[in-house]
Amino acid sequence: MEKSHHKLSTTKKGFSLIEIVVALFILSTSILVLYNLVLSTSISIFNLDDYYHSKEVANNRIALIHTIEKPSIGNARSGYMKMGSKEWRWEETFEASDSEELIKYVILVQEKNSNQYLYKSEGFLINE
Repeated sequence: MEKSHHKLSTTKKGFSLIEIVVALFILSTSILVLYNLVLSTSISIFNLDDYYHSKEVANNRIALIHTIEKPSIGNARSGYMKMGSKEWRWEETFEASDSEELIKYVILVQEKNSNQYLYKSEGFLINE
């Protein structure tokens, strides 16, 4: 009669609770970092989009000043313009410059219900 000797296996199979907790901590930290990156990128894109549209509103005002709406010194105008599915408020002022041949202009652009200006354009026009 032959006796079979079975040795009990002392090797571990699987992971310990500590290893699982550490792995979940690393995974959750990585996910939070990626989420914050995506969120900040999205906010930056929206801010850049608003800045671009406000700049285009100012450029349209400059084009109109050069062609149709001639300015006069000491005059201030304001109005609204729709661009990029938003309504923008613009303000423009005209002042005398050091030279009689030039008029200094300042154009400020903001969203309709905002208190903060997104874009400011300054320059000189030929006084005609």
